Amino acid sequence: MEPGVRIVVLVHGAGSGPWVFDEWELPGAVAVDLHEGLDVANASMRDYAERVAAAIAGAPDPAGVVGWSMGGLVAMMAAAMTPPAALVAIEPSAPAEVLGLHPGVALRSGTFDPETAYGPLPQGMRTRPESLRARSERKRGISVPAIPCPFLVVSGAEFPEERGRAVADHYRADHFAFPGLRHFDLVRNPRVRRVVAGWLQGAGEPGGASIAW
Repeated sequence: MEPGVRIVVLVHGAGSGPWVFDEWELPGAVAVDLHEGLDVANASMRDYAERVAAAIAGAPDPAGVVGWSMGGLVAMMAAAMTPPAALVAIEPSAPAEVLGLHPGVALRSGTFDPETAYGPLPQGMRTRPESLRARSERKRGISVPAIPCPFLVVSGAEFPEERGRAVADHYRADHFAFPGLRHFDLVRNPRVRRVVAGWLQGAGEPGGASIAW
């Protein structure tokens, strides 16, 4: 990485874990485990975001953050708490600024099975029970008013607007679309890793924030 981003904090999605980034060989990469030490049945999105904010604050060098799916929204929340050097959200769960607020959604405790909620997952995609509370918070709507750092949104074939262009437009972020890749492909495909690495190299530099792979 260039001097501006020396550590990369990686944030997994709902029902997954740090292992989804096993092939992400970025210099200085640290994959956080959002569940570690928490009562997952009562874990909130703020609990998750505070864990990522602590990783940003505790990094010995300027840190970038890369979050996928639910982890993208967690990373956005964490960036608003403790600004990183740069932020990448890969098809993130959309904030209230895009999907609106839905106060009628009840907050629930407990866990759910990702395959029951989302359907069969790709072969080799290991899962674990996820927080119902965090999921109901996302459905109710989580506001992230601003992103205080260079920001890239990556989207694929399944949610090109609400998790891609609409998020990028609202925050005036850079945007790169992979129309041939499904949601789970985005965290496994080497082309996405090259785009993210290339963007992080230029993030925050004059004339930077370009896509290079």
